[in-house]
Amino acid sequence: MHRNATQIGMVREVLGAQVTVAIDPRLAGVAPIWEGRLQPVGQVGALVRIPQGIIELIASVALVGIRAGDDEAGLGIAVGERWMKVQLLGELDAAGRFQRGVSSYPALEDPVHFATASQLRAVFPLPDEDHVRLGTVAAAPTVPVALNMRRFVTRHSAIVGSTGSGKSSTVAGLLQKIAGGGWGRANVVIIDPHGEYASALSADANVLSVLESGERLLRVPYWALPARELLGALAGTTTKTAEQRFSDLVTQGRRVFAGEAAWLDLEESAITADTPIPFDLRDVWFQMDFENNATYQEVRGQGGPRISIDGDAESLRKTVFESYSPGGAAPFKGPNYDDFGPTPDRIRRTLGDASMRFFQEPRGNLTGSDPLVGVVEAWLGGEKPLSVLDFSGVNSLVADLAIGVILELLFELTTRSTDSGIGRPRPVLIVLEEAHRYLGESDSVGRARRAAERIAREGRKHGIGLALVTQRPTELPDTALAQVGTLIALRLTNGADQQRVKAAMPESTAGMADALASLRTGEALVTGEAVVLPTRVVIDRPSPEPDAADATLEAWLGDREKNDLSDTISAWRAALAEGG
Repeated sequence: MHRNATQIGMVREVLGAQVTVAIDPRLAGVAPIWEGRLQPVGQVGALVRIPQGIIELIASVALVGIRAGDDEAGLGIAVGERWMKVQLLGELDAAGRFQRGVSSYPALEDPVHFATASQLRAVFPLPDEDHVRLGTVAAAPTVPVALNMRRFVTRHSAIVGSTGSGKSSTVAGLLQKIAGGGWGRANVVIIDPHGEYASALSADANVLSVLESGERLLRVPYWALPARELLGALAGTTTKTAEQRFSDLVTQGRRVFAGEAAWLDLEESAITADTPIPFDLRDVWFQMDFENNATYQEVRGQGGPRISIDGDAESLRKTVFESYSPGGAAPFKGPNYDDFGPTPDRIRRTLGDASMRFFQEPRGNLTGSDPLVGVVEAWLGGEKPLSVLDFSGVNSLVADLAIGVILELLFELTTRSTDSGIGRPRPVLIVLEEAHRYLGESDSVGRARRAAERIAREGRKHGIGLALVTQRPTELPDTALAQVGTLIALRLTNGADQQRVKAAMPESTAGMADALASLRTGEALVTGEAVVLPTRVVIDRPSPEPDAADATLEAWLGDREKNDLSDTISAWRAALAEGG
């Protein structure tokens, strides 16, 4: 009987969307040659087609084998016969349009064909004003795979993969395509805890760092935080007494500023310790430290303080008092003497830490404009479509708080936008690198996690999307992962991580998901709403690359020499000295 050149087998069993195919015995191997190219039909994730009149069913190869006896191949497969299990994905109509789902199922002995490159190109949309290229189909290198950007941005996504799988390169390459693909008004914010992305994205991104200065300094003003959380970032665990006094002083500071600022119009009674209005944190520290150490001429703080050396709030210079007399003579302890314990000293040390400079700007001024407008504009990239916020160099507690402030504020602004601003009028995509670091399951729920989970739950209707990037998907909370609309899974070697990702994938991709551990570097399984069908993709390499490669050992070669540490130590000492 004549066999079509593209035919590879016949349907032998249909069980819902899963079809068992007997491979034609005349087919040499499972990679026939067509138009000078090998067609890797036997590769898990390869696509096949099953003609049904004027439409063709498209299916993905999930399993390949040879029946050796009473196994799971299916009753329609003879012993010794080669077989494939394929999963039905959708239909290709006579006009070449693809849609998910099937309206009819194949009959027994229907022929099964491999999908040619020209047929696959009809299935996958080309990069255009709605789609951004990600890479190529692994089984057909000439067929591009492009993501639907609207769905990728607003319906959330996750990019997962073990260290060395090509995760950072995937992110960088995709963002380079966005910036260079006509999306000049994009709002993409990359939270970068390790400083990896500046080298790859600086041409199209506003790169801000907590360790820079001037216009390149990442500013997350402390006064945008509620008083209690701000105190936690400054001093760690404190007493209730210190917390209450700090809150009172912050409230006073905010109200004083609001009463004098020309650009603010708020009722004083409406302002609390948590209202994001500028105030002078050094004044708050100075007052707490004064009260915590003051001695007086008379008991109960009467008769005036006994000051030895005047202090100064701006330069963080403590007021020095005469020591109190333990014998009942002057000077006496003040009414709040040592009530706040080490809290004022901890606040002072934090304010003097050069790495915390980003947390203290802008201070706000009375006659200018709202400083928060410029801060948020910088977060969103200013005149560039991308923004890299580099948090390398600060401890995880402070980073968690600062990232939480950024995410919360951006979300709040999207909920209040109407015809202008950000959100539905102009969507925002937050790329959260090392997402498990801030969203991981733990007893203490951090501000960043709360903010990210809120965006995951409610962001879609407000035009703000989340792209979670992690090598440990098991450490992501169920709430966040369950909201992901598109999943890009690179190689995963940890069994628990593999199971977590498989659980997040559609059942139709079960066979593909089993290949997670064997994916090549830069190869991924892509599923979800941003792609027409689950696909094994070779990701395009970015140019330039992110700074995520392992260190080389070339410097170890040769004769022994001492390490030159003078410049490094000088730079470290100078950085610390900047904080005073």
